Amino acid sequence: MTEQLTRGFVATDREARCPFDPSEQLAEMARREEPTRVKVFEQEHGEVEVLTFHRYADVRALYNDPRLDHSFIPAPDGAMQTAQPGFFPRFHGAEHARLRRMVAGSFTPKRVAQLRPRIESVISELLDEVEEAGPGVDLFKAYALPLPSIVIGEILGIPSAEHRDFNQMCAGIVNLSLPPEEAFKNFTRLNDYVGGLVSQNHKCPNDGLIGALVEQRHGEVSDDEIVGMVGALVLAGHETSASTIALSTLALMQQPEQLAILLDDTNSVADATEELLRYTSVAGGFPRMAIEDVTVGGYTVKAGEWVVASPLNANRDPEVVSGDPNTLDLARQPIQVMTFGSGIHQCPGQHLARIELQMALIPLFRRFPGLRLAVPAEELSFHRFGPNVYALDALPVAW
Repeated sequence: MTEQLTRGFVATDREARCPFDPSEQLAEMARREEPTRVKVFEQEHGEVEVLTFHRYADVRALYNDPRLDHSFIPAPDGAMQTAQPGFFPRFHGAEHARLRRMVAGSFTPKRVAQLRPRIESVISELLDEVEEAGPGVDLFKAYALPLPSIVIGEILGIPSAEHRDFNQMCAGIVNLSLPPEEAFKNFTRLNDYVGGLVSQNHKCPNDGLIGALVEQRHGEVSDDEIVGMVGALVLAGHETSASTIALSTLALMQQPEQLAILLDDTNSVADATEELLRYTSVAGGFPRMAIEDVTVGGYTVKAGEWVVASPLNANRDPEVVSGDPNTLDLARQPIQVMTFGSGIHQCPGQHLARIELQMALIPLFRRFPGLRLAVPAEELSFHRFGPNVYALDALPVAW
């Protein structure tokens, strides 16, 4: 780990020799009886002290306890930062429930299942473009990244003619190699674009989520809140889905015996997907503050203390994972992964993320049965420090 950690280290600090595994330092934290107290650096707040929890039972308990406030860390001067209106992951309690309820209907299992034909069409179109660009591409840029952005664009009601531009804006806000100022500019550009769509939908609502919020929730939600909700959905869902697709592809290229299990029609694709979500565990999470004394796993978190959970370590807990938790086994009995969190702040787009991963991998490997890395594995570059999502910089492949 670096000297200056961010909260994302609980997901991004990986073993250099096997970039899917927690680093030895992070794994050692998981073996301790008590949570580890560390200092993390937040770009907007400076350095703060947090307690990190790693065992599955503790992480799940932490996620489900309403006394742990899911919001902003205080700034160094003690002032609370103001969340962007509508950016619901940064709200807690009744306000969070109000905002989340307005978008939840677009991500139910039934609604997501209805998107399958369109997702299949998008995958086919993207694979055609990959094939035309070959016999080698950056698969992260050409496939893993545009797939979730086009799909979320469909849900939001982005005009078809603007899907490519929208994809470029999404790529800009999840490019973790950019300096913070540049990333902020890209996020502002996305907000401006969505604000324009909100205005258009006031004049002529379409059948997407933005149109539904404008037309059906008039008076309940402000335009600024709609912009914030869309920003949250794009940032949280697009980034994690793209990373999971890319890392899963890498793992399967490196482990052909697991790829064979995935491609065997007699096996459960849903179970294989859960194992890939467990094994890759790309996302960290927001810090939470105890609003009163809270006991987690026999340890008392004092009121006012901040906690951070490690889904990566929780998903590798030998108490809940059968066999060796540090291996990928698509035939393994799946667990209820902590990848999407749990409780009232559980990711609302989890069903969509699962469907995208289920549908993305098999067509990819059947179209390109000889898919392989185009560079030595040790030359791949990963975001290990700083961001809240573990991701590849690029995935150069050939076939």
